[in-house]
Amino acid sequence: MKLKSRRLDVLPLTPAELKTFVKSRSEFEKQANLQVTKGELNDAYREEILEMIEREPDIWKSTGIDYLFYTLWLMVLRDIKTIIGMFTFNGKPNANGEVEIFFSIEPPYRRKGLATEAMEKILCWANKTKHFRVVVVEAGENNKAAMASLKRLGFKKIVPDDDAKEEALSKYYKVVCPKSDDCEDLDFDI
Repeated sequence: MKLKSRRLDVLPLTPAELKTFVKSRSEFEKQANLQVTKGELNDAYREEILEMIEREPDIWKSTGIDYLFYTLWLMVLRDIKTIIGMFTFNGKPNANGEVEIFFSIEPPYRRKGLATEAMEKILCWANKTKHFRVVVVEAGENNKAAMASLKRLGFKKIVPDDDAKEEALSKYYKVVCPKSDDCEDLDFDI
């Protein structure tokens, strides 16, 4: 499976590809005929993926829809065949159809609209397939690029409960597949 935008290929890694990528991004790039960047996966992120593979072994034996919510997705800039970022879902959608996405764009490719372009394809895919209803993302309000992207994509801020502590990051949501006319009264599981 591959999502294509104007400039990007957005693709989920298969179990074998993920194992190679976690072990060595450079080796993965060679095998995938991509530009070898000599960048590697952050140690903390590598450990998190390895723990998830160990914790949910059945997920990694399948390439069904559930798998797509656990694997790493790469954003490849098509014209230069290089990985410019990645994202992952925070597991399968919850009972309300909400799924959280975590993005990472490499510094040389930030502020070029690439994350917005990738998110547009993810939102279109969600709307077409109905695999989830609501996308939630977390971003710092002082991150002007992220705020501009979220605004352009139509995300709305989730107002925390009065009891919630003020954090440096805020959560934003976008309804992709309305269940009914009262979508604004969503009960978020945050």
